[in-house]
Amino acid sequence: MILDSCRNLKLEWARCRVRTTVDPRNFRFLRRARPKLLTIDSLAGVAKPEYILRPHQIARRLWVEALPTKSQFTKVWLPWGYPMMVNPAESIGWAIYSRGIYEMPLTEALWRLAQPGDIVVDGGANIGYATSILAARVGTQGKVHSFEPDPRSFGELQRNVTEWEERGQRGAFVLHKAALGAQSGTATLQVPASFEWNGGRARIENAAAEEDAISELDRGITKLQVKLVTLDEAFSQGEHVSVVKLDVEGFELDALKGMEQMLRERRIRYVVFEELRDYPAPTHHFLRDLGYSVFGLDHGFFGIKCSVDRGPRVEPISGLPPNYVATYEPEKTVRQLEHGLWKSFGPGRYL
Repeated sequence: MILDSCRNLKLEWARCRVRTTVDPRNFRFLRRARPKLLTIDSLAGVAKPEYILRPHQIARRLWVEALPTKSQFTKVWLPWGYPMMVNPAESIGWAIYSRGIYEMPLTEALWRLAQPGDIVVDGGANIGYATSILAARVGTQGKVHSFEPDPRSFGELQRNVTEWEERGQRGAFVLHKAALGAQSGTATLQVPASFEWNGGRARIENAAAEEDAISELDRGITKLQVKLVTLDEAFSQGEHVSVVKLDVEGFELDALKGMEQMLRERRIRYVVFEELRDYPAPTHHFLRDLGYSVFGLDHGFFGIKCSVDRGPRVEPISGLPPNYVATYEPEKTVRQLEHGLWKSFGPGRYL
């Protein structure tokens, strides 16, 4: 009944909306802009699996939208039992605070691909959302390496990890106050004025990122010198890494080049990465040249859908950025990702 009502509201509202064209480069802005409170769109928006499969989240979403905006850090409990301190006045924090989950296809892919005892990497860890997923999956025998160059985000990451360690919710966390790149050294981190309300906007200065920059959002840039490392050097003792997650604001190709030796030696099983450029982008070509298959992460109401050798659906309004998985075991990986219902938050966890 709730689902039918929400669908009707959504269809009714769609008839009234003006169709607009959205530049794909604006995904970051659109997906992290806070929605207006208690609109028809927000009511219709609960007709999604993250709400329908967790009915208590419908009441919570409408409740938090009705309350005055919080400006202080607030504790949120994630579906896998990890607490996280978030800032609801900032767009990433608001998404986690209001929904209890963030970027569902990415969340589900990390949950399914990481296994107990694995070594995993979170490149562009921000405040630690993906780190928490990976830690919950690898368990007490696993190890999570998290890389975050921005000082403020790294401080929030440390605070969250410290609480997980105190609660015994961990394998081993290794936090790196550094960015992943093609070579070790230093780099310039650009922190735009919009960082105050969108903590995912900091980016490493490079030619490719500059071409894709959104000038209106990147004004008032502060520049910081940060450490740059490569995964080839971080894992120079022949270690095998199960999952590498990359969300580094246009610096993905450089980060991939910094793990080329590991990729050639098949010491990385899965790379889960964001790519805002159209498929096939240089990141896709680079991985395919090394013998990895690449597919986009789509999703339906009941779970993930893999788009083999093509990009995922473009959904700028719903806020889902294009994410991909690269692997040298494509058939096995597709089965692993598509089998059954949502496992990271839905009933699939218990089936």
